[in-house]
Amino acid sequence: MKQLVVSFFAFGLLVSCNLNKSKSDVERPRDVWVFRSVLDEKPRMATAALDENLWLSYDTQTATLYKAWSGGVSFDGAVYTTNHGPQPTSLGYAYYSHEESWVLLKDGVEEVPEVQYKGHRFEKGEVIFKFQLITPEGRVILVEESPRYQRDGDKNGLIRYFTLANPTDYKVGLRTVLSSLENEGDFSTDGTFGEIKKEFVPFDDGEIIEIEGTLLLNKVNTKLSLFFHPGFDKLEGNAVISGSGNGAQPTGAALVAQNDCVACHNETAKTVGPSYMSIAEKYGDDSGTIEKLVGKIKTGGSGVWGQAAMTPHPDLDDNDLEEMVKYILALDDNGNNDSEGNPLKYTLGEASNPLNFESDMEPKNGAGLVANLYVKDPIDKEGGYTEAPIKNGVTNSIHVLSTKDFGEYGKDIKIIFQGEIKIEKEDSYVFRLISDDGSHLYIDDKLVIDNGGYHAFEAIDGETYLKAGKHAIKIVFEQGGGGAAVSLQWFDKKTNTFGIVSEEVLSYSSKDFIKSKPLPPPPPQEVHMPGDKTSLVAVHPSFSLYDMRPDGFEPRVGGMDFKPDSTLVLSTWDADGSVYYIKNYLAKDRNDIEVKRIATGLAEPLGVKVVGNEIYVLQKHELTRLIDHDGDEVVDEYETVSNDWRVSANFHEFAFGLAYKEGYFYATLATAILPGGASADPQIADRGKVVKINPLDGTVQFIASGLRTPNGIGLNGDDEIFVADNQGDWLPASKIVHIKKGEFYGSRSVDFNGTKDLKEKLPVVWLPQDEIGNSPSQPTYLNLGPYKNQLIHGEVTHGGIKRVAYEEVEGQLQGSVFRFSQGVEAGVNRLVWAPDGSLIVGGIGVSGNWGHYGKLNYGLQRLEFNGSSTFEMLRINALSNGFEIELTEPLAGDITLSPSHMEVETWYYLPTPEYGGPKLGKAKMKLSRVQLSKDRKKVFVAINGLQENHMVYFHLNPTLKSDTGKTLWSTEAWYTLNKIPKDKSINVTDY
Repeated sequence: MKQLVVSFFAFGLLVSCNLNKSKSDVERPRDVWVFRSVLDEKPRMATAALDENLWLSYDTQTATLYKAWSGGVSFDGAVYTTNHGPQPTSLGYAYYSHEESWVLLKDGVEEVPEVQYKGHRFEKGEVIFKFQLITPEGRVILVEESPRYQRDGDKNGLIRYFTLANPTDYKVGLRTVLSSLENEGDFSTDGTFGEIKKEFVPFDDGEIIEIEGTLLLNKVNTKLSLFFHPGFDKLEGNAVISGSGNGAQPTGAALVAQNDCVACHNETAKTVGPSYMSIAEKYGDDSGTIEKLVGKIKTGGSGVWGQAAMTPHPDLDDNDLEEMVKYILALDDNGNNDSEGNPLKYTLGEASNPLNFESDMEPKNGAGLVANLYVKDPIDKEGGYTEAPIKNGVTNSIHVLSTKDFGEYGKDIKIIFQGEIKIEKEDSYVFRLISDDGSHLYIDDKLVIDNGGYHAFEAIDGETYLKAGKHAIKIVFEQGGGGAAVSLQWFDKKTNTFGIVSEEVLSYSSKDFIKSKPLPPPPPQEVHMPGDKTSLVAVHPSFSLYDMRPDGFEPRVGGMDFKPDSTLVLSTWDADGSVYYIKNYLAKDRNDIEVKRIATGLAEPLGVKVVGNEIYVLQKHELTRLIDHDGDEVVDEYETVSNDWRVSANFHEFAFGLAYKEGYFYATLATAILPGGASADPQIADRGKVVKINPLDGTVQFIASGLRTPNGIGLNGDDEIFVADNQGDWLPASKIVHIKKGEFYGSRSVDFNGTKDLKEKLPVVWLPQDEIGNSPSQPTYLNLGPYKNQLIHGEVTHGGIKRVAYEEVEGQLQGSVFRFSQGVEAGVNRLVWAPDGSLIVGGIGVSGNWGHYGKLNYGLQRLEFNGSSTFEMLRINALSNGFEIELTEPLAGDITLSPSHMEVETWYYLPTPEYGGPKLGKAKMKLSRVQLSKDRKKVFVAINGLQENHMVYFHLNPTLKSDTGKTLWSTEAWYTLNKIPKDKSINVTDY
């Protein structure tokens, strides 16, 4: 342990070295005292914590001071606290919170200049903010401002030092307000201040003075000094920490907000998981349900909250979980529900009528209906029900309101209720069928009510005309998971109310009993090797893995690139927004690798690119150049290169990058998302785009649109641009797309009306959700060994690295995606090729569905190609009548290949406004021929009935071996068949 402690201590000294080299005597309230972020729902803010008594924030979009205050910042949000939705807010008392503006004056005429924020730099331990003012003639005036904290007795104060580089004959003015003054002697300037308006603002214990005016700057240097009234620095001018005061949230609501629930759930909209409201509507508030849902949140899985797998939360306190569940279940409470949480207007205040089932029940006649119980067949791979009921029962009415009243059969069942209903008078009758999940009502074999599907407690009415006498009646009820209920009612025209259809009018006979059969025993559970219909667990055999993190270094990697001297430049997606130098990256002992923090305070930097020897970082709202003026490997200046795209304060408006070619940078802009995953509405028009940035003047071109969460942009070996986009609304699955200028890539959330007639550019590959993808990240080229002209990309949530082999068919890129490698320490966010040819893997993770479960939330490792051969599918090429599968090694000579050695399925996706989407038209494909090439490395698979714009899934028999005795590394491939090639067949000389 002694050595471990020493290593941590040494690392702490290394990365905490003072980044402001000529240190001032001022003690700052935090280590990273100048930082970029959203603040108070305003994007593109630059904040300086000058002193514990004085914080300043500048709006970089107007190049002016936004606020001066005492009280600090509540750092809330995904990158700070893992909460999705919130962003940092200022706390405490605001000395100043007025809108400033720049003006230019000449010959008595006032002009409003164009303003540009140009970044900030450090000198002698102080910060200097840089602005440009552009005159109507297009000339540039440079303004620099360096703020300082001062104090006089009990008064906190601010000095603003301005420096001007003005080659024009304009005078520069700052329209501002001198606020929170105790008296007029509390401000002074060596510039010229022209008063416009003075106001005395009363408080209970006194008053403050506010003077609005214009400060005319001197030709070079100007000083403005202010002292603030000492009596009014109370927690009333800014935000107050949530959870206190009269507006505090309920305990359950606060706990939901503090944890990662909003990563997958929204209050009203279905996203990754079901909405809170649909959960509330589906489940009762009884203690048994609460206990069950608490357990489900703790252990994770699927089938209770919804079909999407939920991340386990083993560390959450049971009492907290109970409060969270109670809060969610109470969302639909309106005071008119029964003990199960169901509306009394539908349950009628009547008690639930339990069902009882028996095996080998003797058919008979009686009052009521027969209930024939079916369950999911354990040997049916398609998930169908048993061919015959496993039990029968009888009931005097259908009014089952609780899952427990279905006995031991409250999940994955179908019940067919049947018999006859006696009608006294010929008339029109209104029936009501209520169920959770789905149900259908048939009378005389005619469908009267369709309440089908998997849904919460829901009532559907239907009307039919019936003659007097007996009529056959049948109710088909299906229950998946969660709450269960079914009730059959009808409308009494005499009382104008609904009532339960009872045994007074219902009857059954022996013919209504469907002969039951015992439930067959489940088959032995299939055991799959890693990579065979299940995730890989190890590093690809053709690569060797090396750790790159010295003790104590835990980077959540946002971007990576190499300098010409082989120094790795790495940015981190964390609260400090840091950039590091990684030296001696080839060291076999990770503790011999050198790490040095060179920059801090960047806003969620998710891209790094080195051009020549210059470092560029893509922040959330800006492309920034990092400049080291004195050569000590610590950044002195954060220069704004471009912020020429529109932004909001939405937490999900990430900027992903960073690619560079032919003198331009390329990045992607995510859309705005509500907590839980639903798209915000309205959206800023610039979102969901690929941007091309000119570093010389900062201008941006939008070259492609229709993206959602494109966390990854990269180049192939020919410098073509590829992007990984993430599943959501309009994206039934994640995908890898090939970027072409002017193309639209399918997401219509930014501008539905403007895009409704646009044709979607099809992906290179779809990544079926949770099979081969969930949160794809940066793509890059792969040109090692047999893997020529292919792509690989990282995966944050599904984990590891995936491989894509693509081809061009009828002008469209398409291809297959394969499992490639796992065995790394974290979800993979960034990939970069090192000078020695090895692959650097940058990991990331955060709570919710933003991380690879069971892995670290940070990581940095290196994969080195070792030349070993791995037996797997190398590529799949489409033919006019099927496919050709190429293997990395010849198939063993004692194997006679046949259609039984593989299964092939097909389906298609349909983008909709809903989150994600199902596989549609899913079917197994019949193979008319399977033929092996002479060298036993290619397999021709003849398939009839292929369709364009479909997925084709291949699964090879895991018993297949190569001629060297190797088993398949992975048995599956997913081919995106956008186009079927015309007149393309196998090369007959190969076979």
